[in-house]
Amino acid sequence: MRRPIDDRLRDAIASARTRSLAAGRAWVDDAAVRAVTARFADVTTLAEGEAAARSLVDDAGWVEALLTPWIARLRDDPLFEPPFRSQRDALRTGMVLAETPAASVTMAAIDHLAPAARTMPDTVVVGGRVSWTRYLRGGEARLWRWRADPVDAGWHGGIAEPARPIGVQPLADGAVVRIDGRTDAMLLADPAAAILSVTITLRHGAAPFMREYDRRSGTLVRVATLDDGAARSSMLLTLLRELGQADAEVFDALSHDPAFFVRWDAMREWLAADARAALPRLRTMTDDPHPDVRAAASAMVPVVEARLEAAWPG
Repeated sequence: MRRPIDDRLRDAIASARTRSLAAGRAWVDDAAVRAVTARFADVTTLAEGEAAARSLVDDAGWVEALLTPWIARLRDDPLFEPPFRSQRDALRTGMVLAETPAASVTMAAIDHLAPAARTMPDTVVVGGRVSWTRYLRGGEARLWRWRADPVDAGWHGGIAEPARPIGVQPLADGAVVRIDGRTDAMLLADPAAAILSVTITLRHGAAPFMREYDRRSGTLVRVATLDDGAARSSMLLTLLRELGQADAEVFDALSHDPAFFVRWDAMREWLAADARAALPRLRTMTDDPHPDVRAAASAMVPVVEARLEAAWPG
């Protein structure tokens, strides 16, 4: 039998949800949010984005203006949910304060008492985008930096040198740090107190890939695309094959995609779905502009031909 207190709690949560949704709909017109997003309204280049980002992190009074009403509301209404997308892991809690086509503005709190704050991760990430961060509280931590060679859209893993450490600096309260994520990685180590930061990440001028390196050896561990369209195309290819919807026109079109990894993903999935239909296009990919695709296609042609011959002799 449901107790009356359960009913009251359920009703309180539902009521708070209604209030939260209404506040979220109104939030896009919040004056403090518009004051931040307006800084990036006319940004069309990385230099313009950096100028706007630097002006914001140099004077972080806007953070208080943006968050104070929500903090007050939470104090009076503990079940209320602010309209910020948030994420939490073993080390940090983060939320998105504002987002525009040119930049995203995020805030993060790092718990210095969390076990993850006592150990250095095994890898460092060259994230691909330029960012500006103001550490409202530095937590007396140390900021470690690494540097890797730059890449372009035609890069295929041929990095001349591994990522290498380039220095360590103490992190004071109010410190402003620029990270060129096209070449640089960073880690925060040994915080003695909580760390609170605001970061502006710029989309213009981004590298095509995010890269992850082994922290000790500097060896490249993995690569991921920053091209959302290319990532969606790769997922779509897998979905089509799994659903048995191997449309030859779709696979053929995506095997000509500007992103070399999408071209090969298309061929790989096409071969898995219908090797006989894919073989003519596979043969032409031995002349692909990208060396990795050429090598993979050249290796696969005799394998596919042999398997098809074995399945359908003559």
